Amino acid sequence: MISEEPADLQATIEQTDSGEQQYVLRVLCDHLSGIREELSGIRTLLEASHAASEAMRGQAQAYLEAQQARTQEYLEQVQIEPEPDFYPFVELPVGTEPRDLPDGNRLFTLPDGMILRTTDDQRICVIDGGEQQVITPGPGTATEVAPGRLYTLVESYLRSTQEAAGISGLPAGIEPTAMGAERFAVVLPEGIRLDVDHRERFITLINPAGPIDIIGIGRIEGIGETIAVRLLSGGAKGFQCGQSGHGGLIEANGTIHLGLEIGLDLVVRFLGETIDDGAPENGCSGQCGIDCEERT
Repeated sequence: MISEEPADLQATIEQTDSGEQQYVLRVLCDHLSGIREELSGIRTLLEASHAASEAMRGQAQAYLEAQQARTQEYLEQVQIEPEPDFYPFVELPVGTEPRDLPDGNRLFTLPDGMILRTTDDQRICVIDGGEQQVITPGPGTATEVAPGRLYTLVESYLRSTQEAAGISGLPAGIEPTAMGAERFAVVLPEGIRLDVDHRERFITLINPAGPIDIIGIGRIEGIGETIAVRLLSGGAKGFQCGQSGHGGLIEANGTIHLGLEIGLDLVVRFLGETIDDGAPENGCSGQCGIDCEERT
């Protein structure tokens, strides 16, 4: 702030008797007056700059508020269409009309007239040209609804239960996935994959290190490792995998007691009729009667 000190200084000068001192004080007074005028000019410039800044800020604020108002008005006018829900399919052609059915299943009318309908047993019913066909998904989540026409299902749609897969002893939180008619798969700890085929009545162990073990009452085969087999009383068979370290026992009715190297014990029970273990195709061909071999 600029003070009014020069007026007081002038009065002081007039009260001084010394001529030399009076001269010095007068020069000082003139100098201070100049400084005051310069400061006054600076203050004027600062005030003008502040006023200009405030004006610009006000204009910017008004512009932003106007833009926000226009954006809100636009959003209110535009009706955003929700993404189509094609579950359990990952994606279907543009223009497909999905519909929920009273029984909990879903129906999809494709642009070319083909109709897809989910079923209670995780299969897909295809209605095309007046003909109806039930499709079993597979391999994996792929579903071929017509020759060369594949659509992918969401994996969770094929998720099954331990009971349906016939697997006991799975850790909590691990559930098998239906991979096709009477075929299930589950990924176990440390990346071991277990496939169960109820039609062929064997399991397949796919080990991350490479070996693949096919184990059933009528077939024991190691791919990439050797499996030692021994006959037990009552038609049961024991087995021990050479590299992966898995072992266990197969009951005469096909039930597999599987001890994995990772310390997990599972029991796999197959659905449907048991295989006649005395049939030539299922019986022993040599000492153990099992085609046990190593492939690399």
